[in-house]
Amino acid sequence: MPTEYMKLFLKPHEEKRILDGEFWAYDNEIRSLKGFVPGEICRLYSAEGMYVASGYVNPLSTIAFRVLSYDPDDVIDREFLRQRIEAADRQRRVLRPENAYYRMAYGEADFLPGLVIDRFADHFIVQITTAGMENFKEDVFAVIAEMYPGAVIIEKSLVAAREKEGLPLINRMVTPGAAPEKVIEVNGVKFRVDFLKSQKTGFFLDQRDNYMLLEPISRGREVLDAFSYAGAWGLHAGRFGARHVEFIEISGDYMAQARENAALNGFAAEGLSFVQDDAIKVLKEMSRAGEGKDIVILDPPAFVKSRAKLKEALRGYKEINLRALKMLRPGGFLVSCSCSHFLGRDDFIAVIQDAARDAGRRVKLIELRGQPYDHAVLLPLFQSDYLKCALFNVY
Repeated sequence: MPTEYMKLFLKPHEEKRILDGEFWAYDNEIRSLKGFVPGEICRLYSAEGMYVASGYVNPLSTIAFRVLSYDPDDVIDREFLRQRIEAADRQRRVLRPENAYYRMAYGEADFLPGLVIDRFADHFIVQITTAGMENFKEDVFAVIAEMYPGAVIIEKSLVAAREKEGLPLINRMVTPGAAPEKVIEVNGVKFRVDFLKSQKTGFFLDQRDNYMLLEPISRGREVLDAFSYAGAWGLHAGRFGARHVEFIEISGDYMAQARENAALNGFAAEGLSFVQDDAIKVLKEMSRAGEGKDIVILDPPAFVKSRAKLKEALRGYKEINLRALKMLRPGGFLVSCSCSHFLGRDDFIAVIQDAARDAGRRVKLIELRGQPYDHAVLLPLFQSDYLKCALFNVY
């Protein structure tokens, strides 16, 4: 006998998009949200009474319904979550069984809307973004602990989406008495991560494979790592033999982390320099002063927070790429990234082409990459496809 859940009805002709595989219903597509509480499990029906999906509702959010299952007989409970989390983890371990640092669950792309889990060996960082998943977070913690006995669990739910869902921001140790710090090693480079003081879930695992673009081009080169955060790009360049690496980061805390990580890897101080300042401002000053670099790396935070801000963000992306292109020596390399799903790949490349034209430079696109295997894109959910990382040869 199916579990009884409240029924939520769409307006006429609004079911096709969800039946075709999308995961959300917006508040203006639903007949009425009266009587529902944030995060409540319910079943979604068409205006004509046809079952569409099961999931959770939030009348406080523009995204008012999120799909968990298309099977009307599914019971949404801890066992349901266990099966989903185990399936997501198994997929990663099958693809790279040797890797202990990976995104274990990636929201809708793993049929777990509102839940991200990043694994760093025995440390598990949980990010919850929706009221529906908030109601299940103790179950999530229990599932992780049962899957990996001795797991250190940290809840790091600091994203703005929680405020839209009516939820407070949370940054805490779930496992009592455990340390929030850990030294990890990525591509042979060591990083000390304090998960309570770091951005996102602690380390940008989505760029892990892309850092390797620097391996064949760094030896003997002068490198600029703009928007450096804790120094991952620049430290990889150092690991691959760069003659000098300059880091630009506006945050004093993150600049301190970059310095500490450089020391942790035993890099010589004379081969590194650290500039704590606004990278956009410094790039302008350096290009106007005629400074030259062999490699410039641009990995800024997302400039595009909403579709309405796309034009403004495009100007920002063009500006930083223009400045980088002007200071690159002939034959040098530009690594340029964007982490906003609102900026598509074609528009991203067009921005750099436009910047190259204004800078009077010719560029070759050597390679265009995206997300790694553990951040796989679920079709047709374009929001799960966000990362662009391009390597250009500049003349």
